[in-house]
Amino acid sequence: MKFSILAKRMIAILPIVTMLLANIPAFAVGREVEVPDIQFQPIRPTSAVTIKESVDIALRNYPTITSKLFKLKAAKGNVELAKTQYLPNLNFDVQVSGVTSNRIASVVMNNVSGFDTVPVDSGPPATKTNFAPEVNNLQGCNLNWLLVDYGLRKANDKFAYADARTARADVNLTKLDVAFQSADAFLDAVAAKQIIRSTNAALEHMQAASLRAKTLVASGLRPGVDSADWDYEVSKTRIALIKAEKNTRLALVALAEKMGTATSDIDIVSDPLIRSPLKVAEQGALDLSAHPLARLKSAEILRWKAKRDVLDKAYRPHLWLNASVWGRGSGSNVNPIREVAGGFLPQVFNYMVGVSYSFPVMEYFPLKAQKKMALSNELAAKADFDLAMQVLEKKDAQARVMLEMARKVAAETPTLVESAKVREIKVLRRYSAGLTDMVSLAEAEKALAEAEVEDALAQVDVWRSILALGYAQGDLQPFLQLVDIVEGSTKDK
Repeated sequence: MKFSILAKRMIAILPIVTMLLANIPAFAVGREVEVPDIQFQPIRPTSAVTIKESVDIALRNYPTITSKLFKLKAAKGNVELAKTQYLPNLNFDVQVSGVTSNRIASVVMNNVSGFDTVPVDSGPPATKTNFAPEVNNLQGCNLNWLLVDYGLRKANDKFAYADARTARADVNLTKLDVAFQSADAFLDAVAAKQIIRSTNAALEHMQAASLRAKTLVASGLRPGVDSADWDYEVSKTRIALIKAEKNTRLALVALAEKMGTATSDIDIVSDPLIRSPLKVAEQGALDLSAHPLARLKSAEILRWKAKRDVLDKAYRPHLWLNASVWGRGSGSNVNPIREVAGGFLPQVFNYMVGVSYSFPVMEYFPLKAQKKMALSNELAAKADFDLAMQVLEKKDAQARVMLEMARKVAAETPTLVESAKVREIKVLRRYSAGLTDMVSLAEAEKALAEAEVEDALAQVDVWRSILALGYAQGDLQPFLQLVDIVEGSTKDK
């Protein structure tokens, strides 16, 4: 009697406890920031974009980032799924059937195909075969609740969180890659536009020299062949200008693709990036373990470690709480209890409350093999982390050398341009005076054009080296801050 009262009370409080446990936070809950849906709404660029706008548009539009964000959402969904393993299994079943009463004493063995296809029946043996159906009904509620698992569910929580952390690190690395590629493509377009400007200036010099030569030829001061030679040089310069325009348009197409708007016809604001950037104080060696690539590799190590913890906890006994309430009814007239509604409603009710203790003895061998696999994957992830750190250190050292050399080149190119201009003026005067030939003047004009191109690209190379250094260190904000400073001073002027 006392056991019956205790069982009824336990069944009564089970729904309340279930509701409370549904709200218990799991290990990983609250540690992941929700991904805003605005991230998945692409934006269109304006007709002319700055390098910062190109980076912002790329971070919003590029499909790879969207793909990684949805994978992060899926990983966060797995974290939410891990919370549900603390809930009990609660099943409701209702069954109404028409069954013949032809029964005989027999046994159906477990784990054979017939057990899945032959219904379980009960009742007295039949004295003769009768195929007239009798109405039967069955209603039941079954609850199974894992009370003690010795840390398995908590280990699953940690694994789900480690998986989500890996997905978030992958998103951050992808954002860094996309931002760098967009900024690098922008600098390619800036360099291409500068080549157009320099080539156009060279064309103007060539045309002026050609006009001067034709005037001297008409005056009889120069041979007629000079006029044809200058037409040749002007034509070559025009072809170089056409090729420069082609390269610029292709660079803008590549930039649009890196921004995630490949079909857009865009232009760039390049003037700030042809000026020399501010020289900031050189930093010493940084801790590159904060780089998104290093964080991703570190997260993969922790993920496999969490997987090993799950496998370690899997070979543990489980303590279950089992409870059932069911009712049965039958239209058979052999039952001593009168049927209800011809067998459509239950006649008798029963309940069961108990505990079960299970231990997966033979799971030891497959779990042992899985743990070896997880350990090998963890060691491989550690090796990948070491390799990533070596690559980052190499890129950081290379970027520092590139920046140092690019600044030295940029400091020399103004002298190169000035010298080429002085030489061009002197050779032009000597040519007009008949003291030198057309070849010397053409070479002076070409040298001036090459010096102007070198000077234009030198400043872009400095910006590119600063960008490469920021990428190697995993943070493009210092680069973008320098751009903001230069753009601000450009607007003031």
